Amino acid sequence: MAALAYTLGKREINYYFSVRSAKVLALGAVLLLTACHAASRRYRGGDTCEYLLSSGRFLGEKVWQPHSCMMHKYKNSEAKNCLIDKHVVFIGDSRIRQLFYSFIKLINPQVKEEGNKHGNIPFEDKSASIKVDFLWYPEVNGSMRQRIKSWTEGSVAKPHIIVAGAATWSIKIHNGSKEALTQYKINITSIAPLLEKLAKSSDVYWVLQDPVYEDMLSESRKMITNEKIDAYNEAAVRILNSSSRNSKAKVKVFSVSKLIAQETIMKSADGLHLPESSRDTTKVLNREQTDEWKGWMQLVILIYHISGASTFLPVYMHIRVLVAAYLFQTGYGHFSYFWIKGDFGVYRVCQVLFRLNFLVVVLCIVMDRPYQFYYFVPLVTVWFMIIYATLAIWPQIVQKKANGNCLWHFGLLLKLICLLTCIYFLSYSQGAFEKIFSFWPLSKCFELNGNVYEWWFRWKLDRYVVFHGMLFAFIYLALQKHQMISEGKGDPLFSNRVSNVLLFISIVSFLTYSIWASSCKNKTECNELHPSVSVVQILAFILIRNIPGYVRSVYSSFFAWFGKISLELFICQYHIWLAADTKGILVLIPGYPMFNVLVSTFIFVCVAHEISQITNDLAQIVVPKDNSTLLKRLLCIAGFFSGLLFFAAMQDQSRH
Repeated sequence: MAALAYTLGKREINYYFSVRSAKVLALGAVLLLTACHAASRRYRGGDTCEYLLSSGRFLGEKVWQPHSCMMHKYKNSEAKNCLIDKHVVFIGDSRIRQLFYSFIKLINPQVKEEGNKHGNIPFEDKSASIKVDFLWYPEVNGSMRQRIKSWTEGSVAKPHIIVAGAATWSIKIHNGSKEALTQYKINITSIAPLLEKLAKSSDVYWVLQDPVYEDMLSESRKMITNEKIDAYNEAAVRILNSSSRNSKAKVKVFSVSKLIAQETIMKSADGLHLPESSRDTTKVLNREQTDEWKGWMQLVILIYHISGASTFLPVYMHIRVLVAAYLFQTGYGHFSYFWIKGDFGVYRVCQVLFRLNFLVVVLCIVMDRPYQFYYFVPLVTVWFMIIYATLAIWPQIVQKKANGNCLWHFGLLLKLICLLTCIYFLSYSQGAFEKIFSFWPLSKCFELNGNVYEWWFRWKLDRYVVFHGMLFAFIYLALQKHQMISEGKGDPLFSNRVSNVLLFISIVSFLTYSIWASSCKNKTECNELHPSVSVVQILAFILIRNIPGYVRSVYSSFFAWFGKISLELFICQYHIWLAADTKGILVLIPGYPMFNVLVSTFIFVCVAHEISQITNDLAQIVVPKDNSTLLKRLLCIAGFFSGLLFFAAMQDQSRH
């Protein structure tokens, strides 16, 4: 009966609602919404884009999505056309100064942040008759009121656009006192009628205060709390426009920057100002650049494998540098994350380990291969755990702690020296290394053909490069913190003289290493020198790629796409592209070698991309953020693998 009722109901639904009726309904919705938008623009005298000042969501790096329209990214020429013969004024504190510089860089990207930070800063583009001024008024007080009042008088030319805002200095100077908030309310009440008068002929915007990242604030700014900022914002919103009934004459409250800052302020260098990444900057080894780097390196390694070029020693040495560069990025990337975030939770570790090992573990079980067969994954996994342990063990030294006291920098350097000592000791003590990795169950993961020699050899080949990556990250972040490098779009990384000298040294070093690698005759001797000297080639490439501003700001989307699936490409080549444990080439089309390679390569890349997406999706499901749930799953996984290792050990015993 239930089945009959379901069938009859389904027929009834299909009779009244089909694909055809759904399309008619969609067309009706489009026509209705079009009419509503037209009526709104006609009778309300505005459009929904006004909501971009107050509502929306942050989609990621530099992308704000209003709830009412689409943002347009203006080119320099478009910005100039919109602002011809306009006078724009930014008036307020250092946060308004950030907006000022971001604004004028839309007109001229080459502008540098120079001049007196606590003073007025003028800008003029004579070709389009555009004038933009920053006026330093860090407090809402009598001085700011007098300046605004001067624009309301008939003898003074009014700016076409005014962007104003201030509060944090009042909190700081008066140590967050209640009296300061009361005075702020009085001052903004006296300024509000003047701003409303200006709003009748100019566009006037009041910028609400962004939240701060309290853990990163220096001692002199600890009184600037988010609770106090909310109180100042509430006062500004309540007072502005309170006496106005004409919507066209209202001061426009700019509140979306507060929403954007909630997503980005944790990356701030000082806890108060928005991070450089949310402005017009191109960081050293930015994500797009590292993806591109990994992409072309992986493609070169794949070509090396399929062409059988391993017999040529010079080619082998250059490939060794590419593998070292992968590990250098591992040291740089994970050190930067832990140092900046201070996030040593189990969730982060499990996410990375799952992403690295899921495919390899599945293949080990299904294909009956030892973990060490896919040597690069164990290598990256172990180095990741070493980086984590170095920073996580007591004392935990992270950026926000070091910002408060520079002595923590020396503590971190001491940790790195201890790490270097351990690496040096294990590299020259094969016995000690093999004892560590010969204990069960580690031995089951790192043995190949019954011993761990192969693992020791692989580990030893690039033993210093991850340390070099960590040290590079530390030096880079220290220089960035002390504003000794410039990462503005198009700007050289250092001053022109320093940049030219470093570029010359880098090019000479790059060529010198290439000549040495090309003239290498003895593989054993070259392998012995490689761990110490490969960093020369890597650093030379990084400096050549990042010192010139233009080179740093562009990247190849083609290679970056491959870089995002580089791990899957490396692993899948063992079974889809190559054959006979990488000693041969998979033949799908006999008799046509070139056509066979084209077809197998297409299949290989598609499979690798799909596996990458599956792994990312599974990581979100298998590794939950809730600690108690995560702990239960870890115990289940540990029990499962313990059982596998136990049965493997029993099987080995029965064979002997």
